[in-house]
Order: sequence, then structure tokens, then C-alpha cells
Amino acid sequence: MELNSKKILKIISICIMILIPFLQVFGRYLEKYNIINNSDSINPAIIFYVATPVLLFIYIRDLIKSKRKLDIFDYLFYILTFAGIIASVFAIDSYLSIFGKALRHEGFLTVLSYYLLFINWKNNGTKKEVCDFIKLVVLIGILNSIYSILQIYTNFSFILRFSQDDTMAFGLCINPNFFGSLMVTVLSIVSCYFLMNKNSSIKEYLIIILLFIGLINSQSTGPFLTIVVALIFISIFLYKKKNLVLRKLIILTFILLATYSSIYLLNKYVYRIDRCEMCDINKTIENGGNGRLNIWKNSLGVIKDNFFTGVGFDNFHLAYPNPKIDSSISLTVTNGEVSASPMKSYFIVDNAHNVYLHTLSTTGIIGLIPYLMLCLFTFIKGLKSKNKLMFLLLSGFVAYSVQAFANISVIEVAPIYYIIIGLMLSIKD
Repeated sequence: MELNSKKILKIISICIMILIPFLQVFGRYLEKYNIINNSDSINPAIIFYVATPVLLFIYIRDLIKSKRKLDIFDYLFYILTFAGIIASVFAIDSYLSIFGKALRHEGFLTVLSYYLLFINWKNNGTKKEVCDFIKLVVLIGILNSIYSILQIYTNFSFILRFSQDDTMAFGLCINPNFFGSLMVTVLSIVSCYFLMNKNSSIKEYLIIILLFIGLINSQSTGPFLTIVVALIFISIFLYKKKNLVLRKLIILTFILLATYSSIYLLNKYVYRIDRCEMCDINKTIENGGNGRLNIWKNSLGVIKDNFFTGVGFDNFHLAYPNPKIDSSISLTVTNGEVSASPMKSYFIVDNAHNVYLHTLSTTGIIGLIPYLMLCLFTFIKGLKSKNKLMFLLLSGFVAYSVQAFANISVIEVAPIYYIIIGLMLSIKD
């Protein structure tokens, strides 16, 4: 079988979407069973380091071979890449900006691979690729949801759980907020498909319920509120496009309300889970979105001092007013043995918890403007389209874009977003 550009691109995309979360989960299992001391010893960003030159080769090769004229998206890709290079050159720590910091791994090489995914899929996407991608994303969502159910409703020792609160599910995404980002994106795509079609199978109902259970148990307010906004948008959009089946909207509303009520009762009275993020929405608002308002306020100071070029990728924590770390230790004598322990523990803010604010902080205005233009042009193209596959992708795009206002870009989910952008731009009405 001959490997052309499209096949290589598909293989790389699948590897990124599957191997990144797999390596992170695998590393945590190795740490859980004391095989390694730090799960992050297995650097998942290696996948991006290998993929970036291959993706760049595909782009250049296709450009030369097709002899096509450059369009606005090629120029946006160049500007984004240039802005990333500038941000890394003038970064507080250039090495971190290029390769990324521990746990996050969103350095320039990683982000460049995001850009290359979007521009290559924009040039290579077809109806078949869109369909295959949607099937794969839904499958990834289902697997994450199943694992999240095991995290909340079983006591199996081999299941990973969120160390800070085992009543919060994270699926295969390591963190409940990241898991919520994935769930709301996939659920929006599936819901759009459901609302457009007059007939449905039991499988569709089960998938919607399964994904929504995952979203509920992520206990992440931002993604949960996003699904409400996304469904309102999808309903109005499909109605304007004369593709909304009103009966299905009523059914979907009933399914979601019934599922939420059932999970609430199950968690509270059967499993004795007191945490209910949406039940405590007033508390969340009072504390500024779990501290996000305070982080956004302090981020403005970082932006003010680094407005044009930013502080560099994954350098946010170096500019943010984090507490100074006291390296002193305390000595404790127990049964004649001396043990040392740190005097204090620290909470370090390393992200603005708003994708747009964080982009401005790390790459400056020269990085934010082309990024917003890319999102805006993609959104407009989706609104104008009459293609049903575009409707599905637009639903996922809108959901991710909305939740990004109170969440962060992570290597487990961000590649899916950029592939969605590329495939949306590839569709020709």
C-alpha cells in the first residue's frame, strides 16, 4: 500500500489523538505500581516532536506538488508560526517556551503541530475524512465515559482516580476539567446529529446518556454550562437552516433532564457523594469561579508587562505573582530515625484558565490576533454552510470555543479542536 500525504496525515493524527492520553495514563499506572517515581518521566510531547517535522514536510510537499495559490489561512498559519518563534526568542525561559514545562508540555513545538494539523487537514480533508474523524472522536468519548463510570461507581484497585477528589471523574484525560472539555465537545457533535435526523436507534440514545453521565461526573462547572449554551446555539442554528426536528429536541431535553436527575439521586443517596458542582453554582460564583476571577485579574498584570510578544509558551508561571518558594525543610525524629519534610506546600498558577487570555499572555498581541482571526473565519464559514457534516463539526467547534473562556488548552484535547478547524475549512459547499 502506497503511503501518500493524506494517509500519513491520517496516521499521525490518529497517533496524536490516541497515544498522547495513552502515554499519560500508562505513566500514571507505572507510578501507581512504583515502577517509576514520576509519571511525567514518560514525556507524551515526544509524539509532537516526531510529528512536527513530518507534518511540515507534508505541507511543503503538497504546496509544491499542487502549485496552488496561497490563501488567507496559509498566511494566518505563517503569522501564527512567526508569532510563536518571536514569543520563544523573547521568552523568560526560551527552553521552556520551545519544549514546554513538566505536566503541561505545550511548548512551541507542540503548538506548531496544532497549527500544522489544521492547515494540512484544511488542504487534505474530504467527506470520508470528516466521517472517519467524527467516528473516532465519538469512540474516544465513549471509552473515556466508560472509564469515568469505573472511577466513580467501583472500588477496583486498578482504576486510576483523581488524587485531589475521588468523587470527580477524569476518564482518560488525567484531570476532570480536561475530561469535561472533551465530553462537551463530543456530546455537542452527537447531539447535533441526533437533532437533525428524524429516526434514531437505541445506540444513539445510549451514547448521549453515556457521554452526559461523564460530563456530569467530571464536576466541572465550565463545560457543564457550556453544553447548555451549545445546545441552545445548535437548536437555533439548525432551525434557521431548516434541519431541526422539533420532536427530537423535546426528546433530547427529556433525556438530559432525566439523566441528570437520576445521576444526582444515585450519587447523593446511593453512593453518598456530597459533591455536586452544579448544585453549588452560587458558591462557585461567590468564590470567583473557583478562583478564576482572581487569576484573570492577576493575568492582566502579566499581559501589561508583555503585551506585544508575551512571556513565552509555558512561561506563564514565571511571570505570574506566585508565592516565593521556601526551600527550607523541617526535621522530625521518630523512633530514633530522622526524616525531612518541606516546611510548606504551594499552589502555583501556571495558566490563565482562559485560552484567549492565556494566548495573549504567552504570545502577546501578535499571537492572539491571528488566532482570533482563524477562529472567527472558521465560525463564519460554518454559519454560512449548508453541509450537514459542517453542522456537526461546527457544533464541536462552538462547544470547545465557549468552554475555553474558563478552561485551559491541553495536549489531550487541543489537537481535536485544531483538526475540527482544518476539516471545517476543507468542506466546500
